[in-house]
Amino acid sequence: MKTFPILFAYEDIKEMYPKPNGFYSFLKRSVKNGNIKQIKKGLYALVDRSTGQIYATKFQIASKLFNDSYFSYHDALEYYGLATQSFVSQFTYLTHVRVDPFEFEGVTYNSKVSKCDLEITDRMKENGVRVVSLERAIVDSIDNYRLGGGLEEVELALDSAKNLNIEAIKQLLRHYDKASLYQKVGYLFEKHFGNEIPSSFYNLCLSKIGSKKIYLDCGPGRTKLIPKWNLIVRDNGDMPDELF
Repeated sequence: MKTFPILFAYEDIKEMYPKPNGFYSFLKRSVKNGNIKQIKKGLYALVDRSTGQIYATKFQIASKLFNDSYFSYHDALEYYGLATQSFVSQFTYLTHVRVDPFEFEGVTYNSKVSKCDLEITDRMKENGVRVVSLERAIVDSIDNYRLGGGLEEVELALDSAKNLNIEAIKQLLRHYDKASLYQKVGYLFEKHFGNEIPSSFYNLCLSKIGSKKIYLDCGPGRTKLIPKWNLIVRDNGDMPDELF
């Protein structure tokens, strides 16, 4: 009896169907009787007949879309169990080229171009995912907290994060080389981890920030300046350093 992977392209089962015509005949028959669903052209999923749903998760689908696709941001935080909410209708995956969005079973998969190859964990053989490390998921989510689920969601993830590899964080910061990211990471890490992290890390971040003040998730309402990090943040009622 042939055993199929829960997600597959023709190349994955070529040994079973050496001739493409045989594969496409099998595919047409299997889709018609509900054993297989087409996710997109060239990618197919095995169906659990008892539920009518595919076995594969959105994390596995995103990792299988292309040979280099993987995921970060809020989706990675959710994968690691640090998200307090689930984005049920949107999934952002990363590739080296931009691809048009597509929808499958109520989820829209959006591509984002990434030129960073650091901290990507390939778990395709073990559980079918290609995901960034927790350290990169956090740095990426701070860099673009909209894709991280919003700043509040990112901060909740920081509250739950344990035993982060600070050397990996440093390497990522050096790679991205953005003063604003050093500011945001330094401020948020000091706020949530304090002296659990060596002071040398904060000194590194401080040495890289510029003179430009940047806003951190500031909407309507009172804001305050954090002089140390040159950040303007929301004023939630505590004693401010400077009000704007």
